[in-house]
Order: sequence, then C-alpha cells, then structure tokens
Amino acid sequence: MACGSIAYIIGQILSILAVVVGFIAFQMKTPKKMLALQIATGLIFSAHYLLIGAMTASVLNLISAIKYVCYYIRDKRQKKTLFAPIFFTVLVIISSILTWDSWWSMFIMVGLVINTVSFAIPNAQLIRKLNLIKSPLCLIYNIAVLSIGGIFYESFTLISSIIGIIINREKQK
Repeated sequence: MACGSIAYIIGQILSILAVVVGFIAFQMKTPKKMLALQIATGLIFSAHYLLIGAMTASVLNLISAIKYVCYYIRDKRQKKTLFAPIFFTVLVIISSILTWDSWWSMFIMVGLVINTVSFAIPNAQLIRKLNLIKSPLCLIYNIAVLSIGGIFYESFTLISSIIGIIINREKQK
C-alpha cells in the first residue's frame, strides 16, 4: 500500500488507537476487563495491518482477538486445558503460511506462537521472560512493514517486561 494513500494513513492512525487501548487493558483491575480490551486491541490492530497491506499480521491479529474470546470463555468456565494453546498455535502457523508476505512474516509467526504458548503457562515471571523473545521478533516485523503503532507497542511491551522481571525478581529475594 502506498505510504501517502488515505487507507495507509487511516491504518497508521488505527495503530496508535490500538496502542492506547492495549495499554489501558493492562490497567484494568479484572481479567474480564483486560481480556475485553485485548479483544478490541487485536481487532483494531487487525484492521490497521489490513489497511497498510500487511496481510499476515492482519490475519494473525484477528486470530489473537478470537483467541482472547476463547480464553475469556475458558476462564469464565474455569476449565483450563491445553487444547486452546495447541489449536491456536497450529492456526497461527497455518495462517502465516497461507498469507505469507515475505521473509519477515517468519518473525511475526514465531512471535505470536510464543505469545500463544505463554497463555498456557501459569507463571507470570516466565511469561515476562518469553516476552523478551516475542517482542523483539514482532518488533522486527513491525519495522519491516512500517507499522508505527506496532513499533511502539512492542517497544513498550519489551520495556514493561524487563521492568516486571526486575521488580518481581527483587520481590522474590
């Protein structure tokens, strides 16, 4: 998509909105509200990537939004199984292959597989450590497709994970 087109500009504006909604999500006091805003973040990012011509990321963010809906239902029923993480991991890989944009699609695919697997882990500190792998991979993809919001989002997620690891390591001592 041409950088000066209306769709591209609207897409970049949506990416900033997705960043704002995503960060508000982490300020919510209940998992239900956090997941609701994560669903919205995934949908907004999906529209953003579609408008800037990054099809792999568009589809994978739509899958992420659906994943959050499923996790919301799963958490409500208090039935945590490995089915959802395995199903969404396979779905991310297949969708990435079917929508392959270029060599950089590998980065977002691996990053979102790591993100999906992290939902099966009940250890918050390990999830933060996995973000140290996921965020740089997604950051590389966002730089390659020139996603302004994606670059900010992954940069802030990476910084937040590092801070969380340091703070929680000191609490454990």
